[in-house]
Amino acid sequence: MSMVETLMQLTVRDILQRPLFQKAETIASEEALGRTVRWVHIMEVTQVGKLLSGNELILSTGIAWHNDEELSLSFLRQLIDSGASGLCIELGTYTTKPSDAMIELAKSENFPLLFFHEEVRYIDITQDLHAYFIHQHHRMVYELEALSTKLNQLLLSGKGIMPLLKLLHHTTGVQVAFFPLNAEAQFMPPMPRAKAEAFYEQWIYGEMFAASPLKHNLAHRPILALDHLFADLLLQSEQELSEFQILALDRCATALAQEMMRTKYMEERRRYKDEMWVTDWLGGKHADREVRAYISSIKPAAKLYGLIVCAFRLNVKLAEWKEGEELLIQKNMVARAIFEGEGYLLLPAILHDHIVFVLIDQMKQLKWKERLLRAIDRLRRTERNPDIALFSGTLGVGKYLTDLSRAQEGYESAQETIVIQTDIGPLNSPFFDDLHTYRIISGLKRTGMLPALIEEYIGPLARYDQEKNGQLLKTLKVFLSLSGSKQDTARELFIVRQTLYHRLDKIAALLGDDYLAADKRLAIELALSAYEYTYGAIP
Repeated sequence: MSMVETLMQLTVRDILQRPLFQKAETIASEEALGRTVRWVHIMEVTQVGKLLSGNELILSTGIAWHNDEELSLSFLRQLIDSGASGLCIELGTYTTKPSDAMIELAKSENFPLLFFHEEVRYIDITQDLHAYFIHQHHRMVYELEALSTKLNQLLLSGKGIMPLLKLLHHTTGVQVAFFPLNAEAQFMPPMPRAKAEAFYEQWIYGEMFAASPLKHNLAHRPILALDHLFADLLLQSEQELSEFQILALDRCATALAQEMMRTKYMEERRRYKDEMWVTDWLGGKHADREVRAYISSIKPAAKLYGLIVCAFRLNVKLAEWKEGEELLIQKNMVARAIFEGEGYLLLPAILHDHIVFVLIDQMKQLKWKERLLRAIDRLRRTERNPDIALFSGTLGVGKYLTDLSRAQEGYESAQETIVIQTDIGPLNSPFFDDLHTYRIISGLKRTGMLPALIEEYIGPLARYDQEKNGQLLKTLKVFLSLSGSKQDTARELFIVRQTLYHRLDKIAALLGDDYLAADKRLAIELALSAYEYTYGAIP
């Protein structure tokens, strides 16, 4: 007899085969006979309350209801609602015959009724069944320990995931399904292709538990490592899964998490050693053809639609952490899984005081910014300990580039995005493509031309506001942003029209009557942006 057979849970059908039940009359459907029994309990009360945990076989003489049909129906309904496995009644002393209504209720709920027409010692039944249950428990503990030993041996052998899945199937005797993220599903025993695809689709679209004809014939465990989901492990049976099968699933899920952690850690360490190649790429040393060849060597099926460079400014130096390298490898494992989930192949590097992610787009620019921001948000939410947070610093996202040889340009544009945020504070959209005038202003700042621009076009207004609090800068900014609408400007500033006319006259006097001429207006708007870039928002 196999391990699975010896540890199958006892059913009502099994109990009827035991000597003390040989003369019992049974009213039960096939489904009712298949109910699991985990304990046996004598009950002579009419109010069940919280006395039951589920799957108990109830023994009763009927003394509590004593042929009272209403009480007997109430008692039976409570047992059914509490998840009991069945009811055994000794007929004769207190109850001569169960009511027709009681039998009909039991049949409608597929709840088994067992009747003893001769006197039977319930103490003998409880001793017999409890001894069986205790023996099964000890047997289960022994087999689980043996399973843990075998799992550890497989982990130490380094043979991978498939032997673990085979052992789980051999131990439980049911269908095993393993769904790693961004990799091919695996089944043990193997399924025909069409059936396997249908099984996987039911799981992905959340239809599997709804489609299951039995409530407890399917069990699932997420495979977690470093608080991140890497895979899903499932057991499916044609019958209700036993406690032993569920516990075996738990132990195998833990072993799979360890194996995936080890495999991904070794892979990440290898990639960490290859970082110099990525550093040279960011330095402009690799042509498009070389890049494609390199990426194909690490992921043959990769789609190379474009690249984006993300840079995170580190708040501290990794060298200051005792285990900085190990920490980075672990965090890159999680980051890689998250970004791959959003359609990006991740190639990380450390450059100066930045963690740099070169992201290869696998989805033809489809909502690339949304996907990227979603991945970054998920990555940052994994950093629960602020003392070792690597991705909480300022973020810059460079240009989207279709020429893979231009990674240097992507990195430089990501750096510029960070520099600009150093001047003006964090941006809601840290993309180089969205900086617009800030890029011009940042360039002017590097050349030292920014103060001259501000002075030439809005200097007189700034001094007037400083001396007399005239709010001319704010008035001009709002007036130009509203395309010169005086009515809308007055409403926006909460001032009367006359006050606005007075301010506009003063602006014209200080800047010249031609301040709304197209070329001059453009320069003034740039100067206003430069002023806020330098001194903060105009109050």
